Amino acid sequence: MPSRTTSTVSSPPPSAKGPPSTFEQASFGAGSIATGIFITVPGLMLLYYLTDTLGVAAGVAGIVVVVPRLLDIVTNPFVGRLSDRTRTRWGPRRPWMALGGLLFPTAFVLLFLAPVKGDAAALWVGITFALGGMCFAAYIVPWSSLPAEVGGTSRARTGMISWRTAFVAVGILISGGLAPVLVDAFGEGVGGYRAMALCMAALMTVAVVVSVRYGARRSTADTETVRSVGLKELFGVLKASRPLRTTLLLIMLCETAAAIGLTAAPYIADHVVGSEAAVAVLFVSLVTPLMATMPWWTRFATRRGKVTALRAAGALFAVGSLGLVPLYFVAEEARLLTAVVAMVVMGVGFAGTSMLPQAMLADAVANESSRSGRRQAGLVTGAANAAETMASSLAAGVYAALLGLSGFVSSDNEDETVAQPDIALFTIVGAVGALAALAVILLWFTLRRYTHEESLADHAAAGLPHGDVTRHA
Repeated sequence: MPSRTTSTVSSPPPSAKGPPSTFEQASFGAGSIATGIFITVPGLMLLYYLTDTLGVAAGVAGIVVVVPRLLDIVTNPFVGRLSDRTRTRWGPRRPWMALGGLLFPTAFVLLFLAPVKGDAAALWVGITFALGGMCFAAYIVPWSSLPAEVGGTSRARTGMISWRTAFVAVGILISGGLAPVLVDAFGEGVGGYRAMALCMAALMTVAVVVSVRYGARRSTADTETVRSVGLKELFGVLKASRPLRTTLLLIMLCETAAAIGLTAAPYIADHVVGSEAAVAVLFVSLVTPLMATMPWWTRFATRRGKVTALRAAGALFAVGSLGLVPLYFVAEEARLLTAVVAMVVMGVGFAGTSMLPQAMLADAVANESSRSGRRQAGLVTGAANAAETMASSLAAGVYAALLGLSGFVSSDNEDETVAQPDIALFTIVGAVGALAALAVILLWFTLRRYTHEESLADHAAAGLPHGDVTRHA
Protein backbone atom coordinates (compact mmCIF):
# COMPACT_ATOMS: atom_id res chain seq x y z
CA MET A 1 0.00 0.00 0.00
CA PRO A 2 1.36 3.45 -0.84
CA SER A 3 2.87 5.01 2.22
CA ARG A 4 5.07 7.96 1.40
CA THR A 5 3.35 11.26 0.79
CA THR A 6 4.65 14.78 0.57
CA SER A 7 3.68 18.31 -0.33
CA THR A 8 6.87 20.29 -0.95
CA VAL A 9 8.55 21.84 -4.01
CA SER A 10 6.45 23.49 -6.69
CA SER A 11 7.22 22.26 -10.19
CA PRO A 12 4.50 20.73 -12.33
CA PRO A 13 4.78 17.04 -13.15
CA PRO A 14 6.56 16.30 -16.45
CA SER A 15 4.66 14.72 -19.32
CA ALA A 16 7.13 11.87 -19.70
CA LYS A 17 9.04 12.39 -22.93
CA GLY A 18 6.27 13.27 -25.31
CA PRO A 19 2.79 11.86 -25.91
CA PRO A 20 2.13 8.17 -25.14
CA SER A 21 2.43 5.66 -27.96
CA THR A 22 -0.64 4.04 -29.47
CA PHE A 23 0.14 0.85 -27.54
CA GLU A 24 0.33 2.78 -24.28
CA GLN A 25 -2.89 4.63 -25.04
CA ALA A 26 -4.65 1.35 -25.83
CA SER A 27 -3.25 -0.30 -22.67
CA PHE A 28 -4.52 2.62 -20.63
CA GLY A 29 -7.92 2.29 -22.28
CA ALA A 30 -8.04 -1.45 -21.51
CA GLY A 31 -8.63 -0.53 -17.88
CA SER A 32 -12.07 0.69 -18.84
CA ILE A 33 -13.13 -2.89 -19.55
CA ALA A 34 -12.86 -3.40 -15.80
CA THR A 35 -14.45 -0.08 -14.90
CA GLY A 36 -17.16 -0.58 -17.50
CA ILE A 37 -18.11 -3.96 -16.04
CA PHE A 38 -18.01 -2.78 -12.44
CA ILE A 39 -20.20 0.23 -13.19
CA THR A 40 -22.50 -1.22 -15.84
CA VAL A 41 -23.42 -4.58 -14.32
CA PRO A 42 -24.76 -3.00 -11.10
CA GLY A 43 -26.31 -0.19 -13.12
CA LEU A 44 -27.99 -2.74 -15.37
CA MET A 45 -28.78 -5.58 -13.01
CA LEU A 46 -28.55 -4.54 -9.35
CA LEU A 47 -31.93 -2.84 -9.04
CA TYR A 48 -33.56 -5.68 -10.99
CA TYR A 49 -31.63 -8.27 -8.90
CA LEU A 50 -32.96 -6.67 -5.72
CA THR A 51 -36.58 -6.34 -6.80
CA ASP A 52 -37.09 -9.44 -8.94
CA THR A 53 -34.72 -11.99 -7.36
CA LEU A 54 -34.23 -10.99 -3.72
CA GLY A 55 -37.76 -9.67 -3.24
CA VAL A 56 -36.77 -6.21 -2.04
CA ALA A 57 -39.44 -3.52 -2.44
CA ALA A 58 -38.70 -1.06 -5.25
CA GLY A 59 -38.50 1.93 -2.92
CA VAL A 60 -36.04 0.20 -0.57
CA ALA A 61 -34.05 -1.11 -3.53
CA GLY A 62 -33.75 2.42 -4.88
CA ILE A 63 -32.23 3.54 -1.58
CA VAL A 64 -29.78 0.64 -1.66
CA VAL A 65 -28.46 1.53 -5.12
CA VAL A 66 -28.18 5.24 -4.31
CA VAL A 67 -26.87 5.68 -0.76
CA PRO A 68 -23.64 3.60 -0.99
CA ARG A 69 -22.60 5.43 -4.15
CA LEU A 70 -23.00 8.78 -2.41
CA LEU A 71 -19.95 7.86 -0.33
CA ASP A 72 -17.95 8.56 -3.49
CA ILE A 73 -18.49 12.25 -2.82
CA VAL A 74 -15.99 11.89 0.03
CA THR A 75 -13.98 8.84 -1.02
CA ASN A 76 -12.97 9.83 -4.55
CA PRO A 77 -11.50 13.28 -3.80
CA PHE A 78 -9.75 11.83 -0.74
CA VAL A 79 -8.15 9.06 -2.82
CA GLY A 80 -7.22 11.64 -5.45
CA ARG A 81 -5.47 13.73 -2.81
CA LEU A 82 -3.54 10.73 -1.52
CA SER A 83 -2.56 9.81 -5.06
CA ASP A 84 -1.38 13.36 -5.81
CA ARG A 85 0.81 13.33 -2.72
CA THR A 86 2.26 9.84 -3.17
CA ARG A 87 5.89 9.46 -4.18
CA THR A 88 7.28 6.00 -4.96
CA ARG A 89 9.67 4.57 -7.54
CA TRP A 90 6.54 3.30 -9.34
CA GLY A 91 5.18 6.82 -9.60
CA PRO A 92 2.16 8.40 -7.85
CA ARG A 93 -0.62 6.48 -9.62
CA ARG A 94 0.39 2.84 -10.13
CA PRO A 95 0.54 1.72 -6.47
CA TRP A 96 -3.02 2.87 -5.84
CA MET A 97 -4.22 1.37 -9.11
CA ALA A 98 -2.68 -2.00 -8.18
CA LEU A 99 -4.18 -1.94 -4.68
CA GLY A 100 -7.69 -0.98 -5.79
CA GLY A 101 -7.50 -3.23 -8.84
CA LEU A 102 -7.00 -6.29 -6.66
CA LEU A 103 -9.77 -5.44 -4.23
CA PHE A 104 -12.74 -4.17 -6.23
CA PRO A 105 -13.28 -7.37 -8.30
CA THR A 106 -13.48 -9.26 -4.98
CA ALA A 107 -16.04 -6.80 -3.65
CA PHE A 108 -18.00 -7.21 -6.90
CA VAL A 109 -18.33 -10.95 -6.25
CA LEU A 110 -19.51 -10.36 -2.68
CA LEU A 111 -22.18 -8.00 -4.00
CA PHE A 112 -23.95 -10.93 -5.68
CA LEU A 113 -23.36 -13.46 -2.90
CA ALA A 114 -26.31 -12.44 -0.71
CA PRO A 115 -27.14 -15.48 1.49
CA VAL A 116 -30.58 -14.10 2.41
CA LYS A 117 -33.58 -12.40 0.81
CA GLY A 118 -35.87 -9.50 1.66
CA ASP A 119 -34.75 -6.70 3.96
CA ALA A 120 -31.69 -8.63 5.14
CA ALA A 121 -30.56 -8.94 1.53
CA ALA A 122 -30.95 -5.19 1.08
CA LEU A 123 -28.58 -4.66 4.03
CA TRP A 124 -26.04 -7.14 2.64
CA VAL A 125 -26.06 -5.53 -0.80
CA GLY A 126 -25.86 -2.02 0.64
CA ILE A 127 -22.78 -2.82 2.76
CA THR A 128 -20.91 -4.72 0.06
CA PHE A 129 -21.79 -2.05 -2.51
CA ALA A 130 -20.31 0.63 -0.25
CA LEU A 131 -17.10 -1.36 0.37
CA GLY A 132 -16.78 -2.09 -3.33
CA GLY A 133 -17.08 1.59 -4.13
CA MET A 134 -14.21 2.44 -1.77
CA CYS A 135 -11.95 -0.18 -3.36
CA PHE A 136 -13.01 0.92 -6.82
CA ALA A 137 -12.09 4.53 -6.01
CA ALA A 138 -8.52 3.46 -5.22
CA TYR A 139 -8.22 2.26 -8.81
CA ILE A 140 -10.35 4.51 -10.94
CA VAL A 141 -9.27 7.89 -9.54
CA PRO A 142 -5.53 7.58 -10.23
CA TRP A 143 -6.26 5.76 -13.49
CA SER A 144 -8.57 8.53 -14.66
CA SER A 145 -5.88 11.10 -13.83
CA LEU A 146 -3.43 9.72 -16.39
CA PRO A 147 -4.67 11.51 -19.56
CA ALA A 148 -4.34 14.94 -17.96
CA GLU A 149 -1.00 14.08 -16.38
CA VAL A 150 0.91 12.16 -19.07
CA GLY A 151 -1.04 12.95 -22.26
CA GLY A 152 1.12 15.96 -23.11
CA THR A 153 -1.17 17.51 -25.76
CA SER A 154 -4.88 17.94 -26.32
CA ARG A 155 -4.75 15.54 -29.27
CA ALA A 156 -3.00 12.86 -27.22
CA ARG A 157 -5.41 13.31 -24.33
CA THR A 158 -8.34 12.94 -26.72
CA GLY A 159 -6.69 9.81 -28.10
CA MET A 160 -6.38 8.28 -24.64
CA ILE A 161 -10.00 9.10 -23.84
CA SER A 162 -11.06 7.64 -27.20
CA TRP A 163 -9.37 4.35 -26.37
CA ARG A 164 -10.92 4.52 -22.93
CA THR A 165 -14.40 4.97 -24.38
CA ALA A 166 -13.89 2.26 -26.99
CA PHE A 167 -12.98 -0.23 -24.29
CA VAL A 168 -15.86 1.02 -22.14
CA ALA A 169 -18.01 -0.14 -25.02
CA VAL A 170 -16.41 -3.57 -24.73
CA GLY A 171 -17.12 -3.54 -21.00
CA ILE A 172 -20.72 -2.52 -21.60
CA LEU A 173 -21.09 -5.19 -24.28
CA ILE A 174 -19.76 -7.81 -21.89
CA SER A 175 -22.03 -6.50 -19.15
CA GLY A 176 -25.19 -6.21 -21.22
CA GLY A 177 -24.54 -9.04 -23.69
CA LEU A 178 -22.70 -11.67 -21.66
CA ALA A 179 -23.67 -11.08 -18.02
CA PRO A 180 -27.42 -11.78 -18.49
CA VAL A 181 -26.57 -14.84 -20.60
CA LEU A 182 -24.33 -16.15 -17.84
CA VAL A 183 -27.09 -15.63 -15.27
CA ASP A 184 -29.46 -17.66 -17.43
CA ALA A 185 -26.84 -20.32 -18.24
CA PHE A 186 -26.07 -20.99 -14.59
CA GLY A 187 -29.70 -21.44 -13.63
CA GLU A 188 -31.00 -17.90 -13.10
CA GLY A 189 -31.83 -16.77 -9.60
CA VAL A 190 -29.21 -16.26 -6.89
CA GLY A 191 -26.96 -19.06 -8.17
CA GLY A 192 -26.86 -17.60 -11.66
CA TYR A 193 -25.90 -14.17 -10.36
CA ARG A 194 -23.10 -15.65 -8.25
CA ALA A 195 -21.57 -17.51 -11.20
CA MET A 196 -21.85 -14.42 -13.37
CA ALA A 197 -20.05 -12.33 -10.74
CA LEU A 198 -17.12 -14.75 -10.59
CA CYS A 199 -16.70 -14.69 -14.38
CA MET A 200 -16.90 -10.91 -14.51
CA ALA A 201 -14.37 -10.56 -11.68
CA ALA A 202 -11.84 -12.64 -13.62
CA LEU A 203 -12.21 -10.42 -16.70
CA MET A 204 -11.88 -7.26 -14.60
CA THR A 205 -8.67 -8.53 -13.02
CA VAL A 206 -7.03 -9.18 -16.40
CA ALA A 207 -7.96 -5.68 -17.64
CA VAL A 208 -6.57 -4.09 -14.48
CA VAL A 209 -3.25 -5.90 -14.84
CA VAL A 210 -2.82 -4.64 -18.42
CA SER A 211 -3.61 -1.05 -17.48
CA VAL A 212 -1.25 -1.04 -14.49
CA ARG A 213 1.60 -2.83 -16.25
CA TYR A 214 1.56 -0.97 -19.55
CA GLY A 215 -1.01 1.82 -19.56
CA ALA A 216 0.33 3.60 -16.48
CA ARG A 217 4.06 3.08 -16.92
CA ARG A 218 4.71 6.70 -17.94
CA SER A 219 3.56 7.73 -14.53
CA THR A 220 6.86 6.35 -13.23
CA ALA A 221 8.67 9.19 -15.05
CA ASP A 222 7.50 11.56 -12.31
CA THR A 223 9.46 10.74 -9.18
CA GLU A 224 10.05 14.36 -8.24
CA THR A 225 8.39 15.82 -5.18
CA VAL A 226 5.59 18.13 -6.31
CA ARG A 227 3.43 20.55 -4.36
CA SER A 228 -0.15 19.28 -4.36
CA VAL A 229 -3.59 20.73 -3.74
CA GLY A 230 -5.41 19.81 -0.54
CA LEU A 231 -9.05 18.92 -0.01
CA LYS A 232 -9.69 22.31 1.57
CA GLU A 233 -8.37 23.97 -1.59
CA LEU A 234 -10.52 21.93 -3.97
CA PHE A 235 -13.47 24.30 -3.90
CA GLY A 236 -11.11 27.21 -4.42
CA VAL A 237 -9.67 25.50 -7.49
CA LEU A 238 -13.14 24.86 -8.89
CA LYS A 239 -14.31 28.37 -8.06
CA ALA A 240 -11.34 29.88 -9.87
CA SER A 241 -11.73 27.73 -13.00
CA ARG A 242 -14.89 28.03 -15.03
CA PRO A 243 -13.80 25.28 -17.49
CA LEU A 244 -13.42 22.82 -14.60
CA ARG A 245 -16.81 23.69 -13.14
CA THR A 246 -18.49 23.43 -16.51
CA THR A 247 -16.92 20.12 -17.47
CA LEU A 248 -17.95 18.61 -14.12
CA LEU A 249 -21.55 19.60 -14.81
CA LEU A 250 -21.35 18.23 -18.36
CA ILE A 251 -20.08 14.90 -17.05
CA MET A 252 -22.92 14.70 -14.54
CA LEU A 253 -25.59 15.45 -17.15
CA CYS A 254 -24.24 12.91 -19.64
CA GLU A 255 -23.93 10.27 -16.92
CA THR A 256 -27.50 10.95 -15.77
CA ALA A 257 -28.85 10.29 -19.24
CA ALA A 258 -26.75 7.15 -19.68
CA ALA A 259 -27.55 5.72 -16.25
CA ILE A 260 -31.28 6.01 -16.78
CA GLY A 261 -31.02 4.08 -20.03
CA LEU A 262 -28.89 1.34 -18.45
CA THR A 263 -31.14 0.98 -15.42
CA ALA A 264 -34.27 0.75 -17.56
CA ALA A 265 -32.95 -1.85 -20.03
CA PRO A 266 -33.82 -5.06 -18.12
CA TYR A 267 -37.26 -3.69 -17.24
CA ILE A 268 -37.89 -2.83 -20.89
CA ALA A 269 -36.73 -6.27 -21.99
CA ASP A 270 -38.68 -8.27 -19.42
CA HIS A 271 -41.87 -6.29 -18.83
CA VAL A 272 -42.38 -4.38 -22.11
CA VAL A 273 -40.72 -6.43 -24.85
CA GLY A 274 -41.64 -9.57 -22.96
CA SER A 275 -38.34 -11.46 -22.79
CA GLU A 276 -35.48 -11.28 -20.28
CA ALA A 277 -33.17 -12.55 -23.04
CA ALA A 278 -33.92 -9.42 -25.05
CA VAL A 279 -31.69 -7.38 -22.75
CA ALA A 280 -28.64 -8.85 -24.50
CA VAL A 281 -30.03 -7.85 -27.88
CA LEU A 282 -30.68 -4.32 -26.63
CA PHE A 283 -27.16 -3.91 -25.34
CA VAL A 284 -25.59 -5.20 -28.53
CA SER A 285 -27.73 -2.64 -30.36
CA LEU A 286 -26.45 0.09 -28.04
CA VAL A 287 -22.78 -0.82 -27.96
CA THR A 288 -22.11 -1.80 -31.57
CA PRO A 289 -22.73 1.73 -32.94
CA LEU A 290 -20.82 3.13 -29.96
CA MET A 291 -17.69 1.24 -31.04
CA ALA A 292 -18.29 1.78 -34.75
CA THR A 293 -18.74 5.56 -34.54
CA MET A 294 -16.00 6.35 -32.00
CA PRO A 295 -13.36 7.17 -34.69
CA TRP A 296 -15.89 9.42 -36.42
CA TRP A 297 -16.64 11.34 -33.22
CA THR A 298 -12.89 11.80 -32.66
CA ARG A 299 -12.43 13.26 -36.15
CA PHE A 300 -15.57 15.39 -35.80
CA ALA A 301 -14.33 16.81 -32.48
CA THR A 302 -10.91 17.55 -33.96
CA ARG A 303 -12.33 19.39 -36.98
CA ARG A 304 -15.42 21.10 -35.56
CA GLY A 305 -14.59 21.31 -31.87
CA LYS A 306 -15.65 19.27 -28.84
CA VAL A 307 -18.51 21.64 -28.01
CA THR A 308 -20.21 21.24 -31.38
CA ALA A 309 -19.62 17.50 -31.33
CA LEU A 310 -21.10 17.14 -27.83
CA ARG A 311 -24.21 19.08 -28.81
CA ALA A 312 -24.75 16.69 -31.71
CA ALA A 313 -24.09 13.62 -29.55
CA GLY A 314 -26.53 14.78 -26.87
CA ALA A 315 -29.23 15.42 -29.44
CA LEU A 316 -28.86 11.93 -30.90
CA PHE A 317 -29.00 10.33 -27.45
CA ALA A 318 -32.18 12.25 -26.64
CA VAL A 319 -33.83 11.24 -29.92
CA GLY A 320 -33.01 7.59 -29.27
CA SER A 321 -34.31 7.77 -25.69
CA LEU A 322 -37.58 9.33 -26.81
CA GLY A 323 -37.81 6.57 -29.41
CA LEU A 324 -38.35 4.09 -26.57
CA VAL A 325 -41.62 5.73 -25.50
CA PRO A 326 -43.68 4.29 -28.43
CA LEU A 327 -42.91 0.79 -27.13
CA TYR A 328 -45.92 1.14 -24.86
CA PHE A 329 -48.21 1.81 -27.82
CA VAL A 330 -46.96 -0.49 -30.60
CA ALA A 331 -48.04 -4.11 -31.07
CA GLU A 332 -46.14 -6.64 -28.99
CA GLU A 333 -44.55 -8.31 -32.01
CA ALA A 334 -43.05 -4.95 -33.13
CA ARG A 335 -41.64 -3.92 -29.77
CA LEU A 336 -38.25 -5.61 -30.05
CA LEU A 337 -37.54 -4.05 -33.45
CA THR A 338 -38.67 -0.63 -32.20
CA ALA A 339 -36.42 -0.95 -29.16
CA VAL A 340 -33.44 -2.01 -31.28
CA VAL A 341 -33.80 0.99 -33.61
CA ALA A 342 -34.03 3.35 -30.64
CA MET A 343 -30.98 1.76 -29.00
CA VAL A 344 -28.92 2.08 -32.18
CA VAL A 345 -29.60 5.83 -32.29
CA MET A 346 -28.81 6.09 -28.58
CA GLY A 347 -25.57 4.18 -29.17
CA VAL A 348 -24.36 6.66 -31.79
CA GLY A 349 -25.01 9.54 -29.40
CA PHE A 350 -23.64 7.60 -26.43
CA ALA A 351 -20.23 7.36 -28.12
CA GLY A 352 -19.95 11.14 -28.10
CA THR A 353 -21.49 11.78 -24.69
CA SER A 354 -19.14 9.22 -23.12
CA MET A 355 -15.90 10.43 -24.68
CA LEU A 356 -16.17 14.19 -25.18
CA PRO A 357 -16.86 15.44 -21.62
CA GLN A 358 -13.97 13.34 -20.30
CA ALA A 359 -11.62 14.72 -22.97
CA MET A 360 -12.75 18.26 -22.12
CA LEU A 361 -12.06 17.57 -18.44
CA ALA A 362 -8.56 16.25 -19.19
CA ASP A 363 -7.82 19.43 -21.19
CA ALA A 364 -9.10 21.64 -18.38
CA VAL A 365 -7.14 19.78 -15.68
CA ALA A 366 -3.93 19.89 -17.71
CA ASN A 367 -4.42 23.61 -18.30
CA GLU A 368 -4.97 24.37 -14.63
CA SER A 369 -1.92 22.29 -13.66
CA SER A 370 0.16 24.28 -16.17
CA ARG A 371 -1.05 27.54 -14.66
CA SER A 372 -0.57 26.62 -11.01
CA GLY A 373 2.51 24.41 -11.15
CA ARG A 374 0.82 22.05 -8.69
CA ARG A 375 -0.14 18.41 -8.99
CA GLN A 376 -3.93 18.35 -8.77
CA ALA A 377 -5.03 15.87 -11.44
CA GLY A 378 -5.89 13.20 -8.87
CA LEU A 379 -7.91 15.49 -6.64
CA VAL A 380 -9.88 17.13 -9.45
CA THR A 381 -10.41 13.85 -11.28
CA GLY A 382 -11.57 12.31 -8.00
CA ALA A 383 -14.10 15.10 -7.67
CA ALA A 384 -15.23 14.45 -11.25
CA ASN A 385 -15.61 10.72 -10.59
CA ALA A 386 -17.57 11.50 -7.45
CA ALA A 387 -19.86 13.79 -9.42
CA GLU A 388 -20.29 11.13 -12.08
CA THR A 389 -21.15 8.31 -9.68
CA MET A 390 -23.46 10.59 -7.73
CA ALA A 391 -25.32 11.47 -10.92
CA SER A 392 -25.52 7.80 -11.88
CA SER A 393 -26.85 6.73 -8.50
CA LEU A 394 -29.36 9.54 -8.24
CA ALA A 395 -30.60 8.76 -11.73
CA ALA A 396 -31.13 5.11 -10.78
CA GLY A 397 -32.80 6.21 -7.55
CA VAL A 398 -35.16 8.59 -9.33
CA TYR A 399 -36.05 5.87 -11.82
CA ALA A 400 -36.71 3.41 -8.97
CA ALA A 401 -38.84 6.00 -7.18
CA LEU A 402 -40.91 6.57 -10.31
CA LEU A 403 -41.43 2.81 -10.64
CA GLY A 404 -42.55 2.69 -7.02
CA LEU A 405 -44.99 5.55 -7.51
CA SER A 406 -46.38 3.87 -10.61
CA GLY A 407 -47.36 0.77 -8.63
CA PHE A 408 -44.60 -1.52 -9.96
CA VAL A 409 -44.86 -4.96 -8.30
CA SER A 410 -41.60 -6.55 -7.07
CA SER A 411 -41.11 -10.32 -6.87
CA ASP A 412 -38.65 -12.84 -5.40
CA ASN A 413 -39.79 -15.60 -7.77
CA GLU A 414 -37.32 -15.57 -10.66
CA ASP A 415 -39.34 -18.16 -12.57
CA GLU A 416 -42.41 -15.95 -12.87
CA THR A 417 -42.94 -12.55 -14.47
CA VAL A 418 -45.43 -10.55 -12.44
CA ALA A 419 -48.19 -8.76 -14.35
CA GLN A 420 -47.66 -5.02 -13.99
CA PRO A 421 -50.31 -2.27 -14.07
CA ASP A 422 -50.50 -0.23 -17.27
CA ILE A 423 -49.16 2.91 -15.61
CA ALA A 424 -46.06 0.98 -14.48
CA LEU A 425 -45.47 -0.29 -18.02
CA PHE A 426 -45.72 3.24 -19.40
CA THR A 427 -43.42 4.55 -16.68
CA ILE A 428 -40.75 1.99 -17.60
CA VAL A 429 -40.33 3.54 -21.05
CA GLY A 430 -41.75 7.04 -20.52
CA ALA A 431 -39.35 7.88 -17.68
CA VAL A 432 -36.36 7.06 -19.88
CA GLY A 433 -37.41 9.42 -22.64
CA ALA A 434 -38.48 12.26 -20.36
CA LEU A 435 -35.49 12.21 -18.00
CA ALA A 436 -32.87 11.70 -20.71
CA ALA A 437 -34.37 14.51 -22.82
CA LEU A 438 -34.34 16.83 -19.80
CA ALA A 439 -30.67 16.02 -19.14
CA VAL A 440 -29.78 16.81 -22.76
CA ILE A 441 -31.68 20.13 -22.68
CA LEU A 442 -29.65 21.12 -19.63
CA LEU A 443 -26.52 19.93 -21.44
CA TRP A 444 -27.17 22.30 -24.33
CA PHE A 445 -27.69 25.26 -21.98
CA THR A 446 -24.49 24.42 -20.13
CA LEU A 447 -22.48 24.24 -23.35
CA ARG A 448 -23.50 27.81 -24.15
CA ARG A 449 -21.34 28.89 -21.22
CA TYR A 450 -18.32 26.72 -22.05
CA THR A 451 -14.97 28.12 -23.13
CA HIS A 452 -11.58 26.49 -22.81
CA GLU A 453 -8.09 27.91 -22.88
CA GLU A 454 -5.64 25.32 -24.10
CA SER A 455 -2.64 24.50 -21.96
CA LEU A 456 0.62 26.32 -22.64
CA ALA A 457 2.10 23.20 -24.24
CA ASP A 458 -0.86 22.92 -26.62
CA HIS A 459 -0.58 26.59 -27.59
CA ALA A 460 3.12 26.23 -28.31
CA ALA A 461 2.53 23.13 -30.43
CA ALA A 462 -0.19 24.89 -32.42
CA GLY A 463 1.79 28.12 -32.83
CA LEU A 464 -0.84 30.13 -30.96
CA PRO A 465 -0.16 32.99 -28.54
CA HIS A 466 -0.69 32.11 -24.88
CA GLY A 467 -4.11 32.99 -23.55
CA ASP A 468 -6.06 32.63 -26.81
CA VAL A 469 -9.48 31.20 -26.18
CA THR A 470 -10.36 28.43 -28.62
CA ARG A 471 -13.06 25.91 -29.12
CA HIS A 472 -11.12 23.53 -31.35
CA ALA A 473 -9.51 21.67 -28.46
